[in-house]
This record gives sequence, C-alpha cells and structure tokens, in this order.
Amino acid sequence: MMTKRIVFYCCVSLMFLGKLNAQVQNTQLTQTDESLTYVNGEGTFLHLGKSEGTTINVSTTLQSGIQYSQFTDTTETTKSNRMSLNLVRLALIAKGFKDKMTMGIVTDFTGVSPILEGWVGFAIKKNAKIILGQKQTNTNNRLAMADERYAQVMGQTEAGNSNDGTVYGGLMQNFVGATREGGIFIETNFKYKKWRMYPSLSLTTGEGQNFFTAQPNMGCKYGGRLDIMPLGDFTKNNAFIAQDIYRESKPKLVFGIAASVNTKSSSAIGSESGTITDIIYNDKSEATFANYRKIVMDFMYKYKGFAIVGEYVNGNVTGKDLFTNASKTNKLTEEMASRYYNTGTAINIQPSYVFKSGWSIDARYTSIMPEFDVAESLIHSQHWITGGINKYIKNNAVKIGVNISQITDDHIPANTTKTMVGNFAIQIIM
Repeated sequence: MMTKRIVFYCCVSLMFLGKLNAQVQNTQLTQTDESLTYVNGEGTFLHLGKSEGTTINVSTTLQSGIQYSQFTDTTETTKSNRMSLNLVRLALIAKGFKDKMTMGIVTDFTGVSPILEGWVGFAIKKNAKIILGQKQTNTNNRLAMADERYAQVMGQTEAGNSNDGTVYGGLMQNFVGATREGGIFIETNFKYKKWRMYPSLSLTTGEGQNFFTAQPNMGCKYGGRLDIMPLGDFTKNNAFIAQDIYRESKPKLVFGIAASVNTKSSSAIGSESGTITDIIYNDKSEATFANYRKIVMDFMYKYKGFAIVGEYVNGNVTGKDLFTNASKTNKLTEEMASRYYNTGTAINIQPSYVFKSGWSIDARYTSIMPEFDVAESLIHSQHWITGGINKYIKNNAVKIGVNISQITDDHIPANTTKTMVGNFAIQIIM
C-alpha cells in the first residue's frame, strides 16, 4: 500500500513539473521552449522548458488478433479458435530536472491487473539511478525484459504474464511467469575502451505483479544482472528486441548473465504468490517454503537486419531441514521438490531477418528439460518450434504478423501431447 502511495504522489508531482519549470524560467527572464512531436512507433513527445525542461512521452497501443489451436493427445484431437484484443495499452513516461528524475505508468486493459507498471526513478550519479516501484525485473532472460509491443511473435496472452506461452515460448512459460515485479532497482553503466557494461541489482517482494495483491511477507527476492557489449551500445532499445527492427549499421553484440534467489517462495516459478498448495514444514514443524534459485545466460547479435538471440535458464531449489509432513519423517529431497517447483533447464534460440522493405521472417526453437524426469515433476520434456512472417509499416507504428507454433510435450508415464497454435494479428502504436 505504501509503495502505491509513493508512486502516486511522485506521478502527480511530475505532471506539474513542466509547469513548475516554466514558471522558474519566466522568473529568470529566460525564453520558454515548448514543442509537441509525434514519432511513428514511439508515440507523442511533449517538451516543456528550455534548459531543465520536462519531457513527457505518451503512447497508446492496440493489438487485435485471431487464434486457431489444435490439441492432440493419445485419445482425441480438440480444435478451437477465438478472436480478441491482445493489447490495449496506455503508457506515460516522463523525465525532468535534466533527466535526474523519471517516472513511468503503464496500463493494459487486457491483463489481470489494470496497472502493469508504476515506478519512479532518481539519478544518484551521472550513469546510475535508483528506481522504486513495479517494472520489468532484471533477473529474467533477455526477451522477458522486452516491451511486449516489440515481441517477435504477436498473439493472445495476459499482459506481463507469460504462463500461456503462446507468444513468449516455452522458456518463459516454464521459468518466468510474471515479467514485472515490485521493489527497488539499482541500474548503472560505464564504458571500458569500446566496451559498454550495464550492471544492475534488485530487491523485490518476489510476488510478481503485486499492486493489488496481498503480500504474505514470507521472504524477498534478491537478484542482479550484468550485460557486456564489446562492440558498443545498440540503437535505442534494440538490445531487448528479438528482431533488428532498426537495422544496426554496425555489428552489435551483447552477453548477459543474471541470477536471483527468492527466499521462501510460495510460487512454483518464484514470480507469483500462493500458487503452492501442498504444505512444506521446517525443523520446528512450522509451515514454510523452499528458496527458488534461477540462473540466466543469454546473448544477442545484430547487423543490418539479421538478428539471433540465444538464452539459457536453470531453475532449482534449496533449503535446510525441510519436510513434507509436520512429524518431520519425510525429508524434502531435490527430486521431491520438483513436485512443488519448476526445476530444470531451458534453451531458446531465435533467428530473424528484417528486410529494408519492412518484411521480416522469424523462427524460434525451445527445448525444456526437467531436472528429474519423473511423473510428478511440474516440468516435462518439451520441444517448441515457431515460424512467422511480419510486416513493419512506418517505423513499427503498424505491425501485421502471422505465426505458427508446434509444441510437443512428453509426459511421464508415456503420454505425448502435441499442440499447434496459429496467430494472425495487427498492432497499431500511436
């Protein structure tokens, strides 16, 4: 509740920041410089003030699509189709006091929560800032840190939540869940010769998107990330977009590594709240949870429209003297923990090419491997294959795409299921 109040008051303050700057400049007999600019694919920019002025970026997104799916198991085949709004989003990003203060509000009316992001940032040094609120966390894989508006695959999903896997693929479905978290984030960057480094740290609730969710207050999630760019910075936000929509004029490469520990995680993926219903006990016969750990490694290469992304994730649990019964006779082993938590590994590869005409061809392959290949494991052996074609118009202001995914899921005992999902969608950013 306190976090929401802080974010609200900071947002109100920034809304009046432009007016405040203008008044100060008039007192100092300086000329006010104001402008209103629309940029295709990025929204409208309002500039207030000449020297320390405020910049406000307002953008709206509408994505509508059609989906066809076919599910086949050992006994029958089930087909279904639907039409829906995939994204209905309004975003406001403001900067003021020579970028020393920033804030962001992102809403999505198709998700489980009306507020997807709400945060305030303060510059503590020239290349360092601290952010308080709910935003995309730095401890997930690279593409989980990307804005959904720039997702390689368009389709129906819950905003900020990858559990259905249709758009984001098997890696995120099995090891990410909610892509936003509430807490404190510290971000910085520095240059070493031609290299650019981006280290960051975070302390979050570990409960995922939690503006309107009660907090059990069991533990916190600690994490950090380091991105290394040996060939220098990417264009704009191109380091977190699967495709090279800006067609980098020079080769760009980034390596990333991230790690996190969610203490006493009540979520099987470590990014939600209260999804584990079976009780775990400590050595005092008190109800508790294990710690969920995640390690991420990824890379991205882009040059003149070609892009390839590679991601690796490992999820596992740790905990001392944990039991599955109050009498403490059944110890929680790592194999037994796979019934409670998503433990295992995933590898994701996504190549793509964007032509000068705005057409793009895309592919994705994901392999999911459980830590323990047993019947009770929450993670199954899975293989995901996706192909797609997109058309970008007016600098991504309009995007039209079609994609088809095939998911093979090998359950234990022998029960292989196959799912085919096709999406056609149109997205407009204004």
